[in-house]
Amino acid sequence: VSRRRSVAPAYPLATAAAEAARRHGDVPIRLDRPLDLSPADGTALTYRRFAELVDRAAAALAGRGLAAGDRVAIVRRPSFDVQVLALGCARAGLVPVLLFDRTAPADLATLLARSEARLVVTDPETETRQAAAFGPQLPRVHATPEGLLAGRPGALPPPAAPPPDTPQLVTHTSGTTGTPKLVLHSVASFAGHARPQVVIGRVLRVRSPWVACLPSVHARTMSGLLAALRLGLPIGLLTDPDPERAAAMCRELRPGVLEAVPNVFIRWEELAGTAPDAMAGVRILLCTFDALHPRTVRTLLSVAAPGARFLQAYGQTETGPITVKVYRRRGGRCRDSRCVGRPVPGNTAVRVLDADGDRLGYGVPGVIWARSAGITPSYLGGRHAVPADGWWPMGDHGELSARGCLHLHDRGQDRIDGVASVLALEDRILDRLPELTEVALVDGAGRPRPAVCTRGDEPLDLAAWARAVADLPPLAEPVQLSWDEVPHTSTWKVRRSLLRRLLEEPARPAAAEGVVGADA
Repeated sequence: VSRRRSVAPAYPLATAAAEAARRHGDVPIRLDRPLDLSPADGTALTYRRFAELVDRAAAALAGRGLAAGDRVAIVRRPSFDVQVLALGCARAGLVPVLLFDRTAPADLATLLARSEARLVVTDPETETRQAAAFGPQLPRVHATPEGLLAGRPGALPPPAAPPPDTPQLVTHTSGTTGTPKLVLHSVASFAGHARPQVVIGRVLRVRSPWVACLPSVHARTMSGLLAALRLGLPIGLLTDPDPERAAAMCRELRPGVLEAVPNVFIRWEELAGTAPDAMAGVRILLCTFDALHPRTVRTLLSVAAPGARFLQAYGQTETGPITVKVYRRRGGRCRDSRCVGRPVPGNTAVRVLDADGDRLGYGVPGVIWARSAGITPSYLGGRHAVPADGWWPMGDHGELSARGCLHLHDRGQDRIDGVASVLALEDRILDRLPELTEVALVDGAGRPRPAVCTRGDEPLDLAAWARAVADLPPLAEPVQLSWDEVPHTSTWKVRRSLLRRLLEEPARPAAAEGVVGADA
């Protein structure tokens, strides 16, 4: 514990922008849309300008009569404004609560109540859409020059690192199974998220730009930003996963590090054919959300720089990165597509237990538990307890191999009777049908039921599908959906519980609506 606390002051949100500006003031930050807080800046900032905007937001928040430690909910459309506001809150001694603007109104109302936020910072569109969740009593303000920044600013003390146990950030879980949980992080616990990234960046001598398409309100986005600021990297941030936007950003910044979530990387596979030059200088492809499809890894490495690595980190909002897997063009040391790598040396540990809590040997599937320097000290509200023994239940099923790497089979709630690994089965289908950009299997009436998306929403070739799945466990007929029809979390992860409900609707299989071959 003492060693964990000793590194924490290097990564507080309260001083991150000012320290980065002092050390790397002219380093550029590029955005795919201008800030609502400062439209005049366009899409081009520097570290120095970023720090000025953080201080301006902090002063505006300090002028609204909030006390140190008060929570401020940031519920607005995705943009870099979220990061400016979050660091501004920390700079003013407040605790930012980052909430996905597309959360179902009933769930958002629950999260706001649990957060005990004193103020909501939002935008006109979100305020209208989420009026029922906000209610009439909760004070709110728009993140604009005419809104938040128009008030009388409050005084700010000089930037100072708070004590390690100070609460500094609240984000939420993905909500794939229901109402998300609010995850609190202190300065110390969030250092456990950022520190491994800085260490890896220094070991690999990363100096070239970091371009990322990540959800604005996710803990990973905040820890990635902290790491990039600490390393002094040029930054490019995308809020829209459209492949053409990604190509344009990459052509401008020529990144050495390209990061996204798995379902965005799948969409970016088409860049290998349409814009291979945009990725030619990428040395590191980085994904920190769940397991990747092997086809995606192969495709993107094929157009990256010679010797490029694909780094996949496995973890959760509550823990930070737990294991890391490294792929090269010739493959990783472990060829199993479900391998998510080994624990981070000196930072994490993993074990697999059975239902009775007994430790299982190599190659025996069970429930994954982890230890990490980044484990949350607590949730906000609800009845979710944080284990006291330091071991965290990941909620996933998998096994440890004899090589010491972790193989992820499935999320616990996504398992289907008779299928050893839903994720592995989806990988096999994607490998055989390159035109698919998504396949998600959910539990049907006796058979797994596939929902699929195709590149460009081209009609699914049912004959090719039948050939591809002929030797697989029996599946129901596939249902084709557009990308926008699939229910996603803030990290573009499929919400399988909602997808299952969607596929059960009797009116779904209408070819005229773009759905092909659905079950009755």
